Amino acid sequence: MMIANQTMNELRQKPPNELPPHKSPPLAGQGDEETGIKLTAEQLRARRARSIAIALALGAFVLMIFAVTIVRLGSRTDTGPDYMRPVQTNQ
Repeated sequence: MMIANQTMNELRQKPPNELPPHKSPPLAGQGDEETGIKLTAEQLRARRARSIAIALALGAFVLMIFAVTIVRLGSRTDTGPDYMRPVQTNQ
């Protein structure tokens, strides 16, 4: 029992392990003192142009897939199997 009390007292006296303060990453172009990377204005413009080109290409791809899907679904309305058509009764 003496050892358990002694261990508990030691745990109470020690401060909890604290994490180091969080360091936010540098903003684009501001650089990082640890790595020494600093983008020039020309590099920032090139990065922005690439980002815009990728966004436009992705948007065009999504629109193309959407259009192909609509065309394929629309072309099957007249040629579908007969079990999809309503039943006509003769009275």
